[in-house]
Amino acid sequence: MKPVYVIGHKNPDVDSVASAISYKVLKQSTDEGLYVAAAAGEFNEETRFVLKTMEFDLPPVVRNVGTTVEDLLEDQDIIYVTTDMSLIELGNLMLRHDLKTVPVLDEHRCLLGLLTIGDLAMIFLDNLGGGREIERSPEILREIFGRNAADIMKTRDLVLFEKDEPVEEARKQMLATRYRNYPVVDEKNNFLGMVSRYNLLQMRRKKLILVDHNERKQAVEGVEEAEILEIIDHHRVGDLQTISPIYFHNEPVGSTCTLVAERYFNQQIYISSKLAGLMLSGIVADTMIFKSPTTTAKDRRIAEELQRLSGLEAMEWGKTIFAQADSLEDYSDQNLILQDLKEYVSGDTMFAISQIETIDLKKLSKRKESLIKTMKQICGQGGYAFMCLMVTDILEEVTELLVAGEKSALAEKAFGYKLTGGSILLQGVMSRKKQVVPVIYEVLRRENVV
Repeated sequence: MKPVYVIGHKNPDVDSVASAISYKVLKQSTDEGLYVAAAAGEFNEETRFVLKTMEFDLPPVVRNVGTTVEDLLEDQDIIYVTTDMSLIELGNLMLRHDLKTVPVLDEHRCLLGLLTIGDLAMIFLDNLGGGREIERSPEILREIFGRNAADIMKTRDLVLFEKDEPVEEARKQMLATRYRNYPVVDEKNNFLGMVSRYNLLQMRRKKLILVDHNERKQAVEGVEEAEILEIIDHHRVGDLQTISPIYFHNEPVGSTCTLVAERYFNQQIYISSKLAGLMLSGIVADTMIFKSPTTTAKDRRIAEELQRLSGLEAMEWGKTIFAQADSLEDYSDQNLILQDLKEYVSGDTMFAISQIETIDLKKLSKRKESLIKTMKQICGQGGYAFMCLMVTDILEEVTELLVAGEKSALAEKAFGYKLTGGSILLQGVMSRKKQVVPVIYEVLRRENVV
């Protein structure tokens, strides 16, 4: 059974991962099918800390959901032969199951070779000499039937595919060779099944449920080749397209975990104390312990209920989570900037905004110059017109905005302050989504950059 991946955005944060795990548990409790929580990138320290404390395993990291050869495989029993199988057994097997090609596997189910119905036919034709030795037929047949699969299987010049190969590459190979069937193996040569040109027509895309985002730039690589089934999000509506109508829950709240937890309460689904703690973590992290302007009455109400179920005190637990991020000296400048970077596009202008949340703004003051230098390099590598790094002190409710790139002056126009040493101090600014991104988009509109 092919899984449905429940997955958040690139550079996953606590809310993204917690909502993916929580929604996966909900879907697994209410629907048939196999659901797998996944992450589109590596985990930050806060997320690792929360998952360890709440006793959840790190979800698998899925970096690309583009269609691969593995997606062509059908759910069916694998029929194979071993090297010691006689031709009589082999022939009966192929007739009984109407097989044209059969793999030869070892005791570990690794691929050794292939046998086709054509191979068997040619053995008889070659040995009977085109009818010239018809009087020796019984003797010849006894000799043929005494052989086994190892004597006739094809082992050289096999055209096979590894499971992670892109479908487009497999398509080209199939058109160039035109065999009936092609074996598929994993990186250890374990046989996984057969594919054919027919499977290309019946290709099944990977199925996704997206949480905490709905923009292509923030989605896992290859999302355009996947089938999106649902989206649960609290950001602005983005540019993703779907094959057919889907369930799309988008609401202006402070956290995706708020929306997921609400589903649990509305459907009266049991929430364990650890699961409640996980969703509470997503809420306090994304609302910056309820100080972000994105925080709503619903966030507070849902958090109070999760607080009761988990036995955690939301404010203190939030401070504990953010304290994990304050080991910033362990990170390189590039890792600090990229761990929560999001790209945005306005017309022909692409820019990026990253955010670091801390409980001590002074810790990064000594690194400001080197951070800005690294940001300039990232602008060049990523093709950004400019980029911003929000260093947000969640206790003091202030953000130092570091700016770099050719169009850095747009930040001055957006916030009405001159850059001092490459940065602007913004009192009361906490939210990238609500207090920074919309302001920059408005400046871009006024400047006719779009």
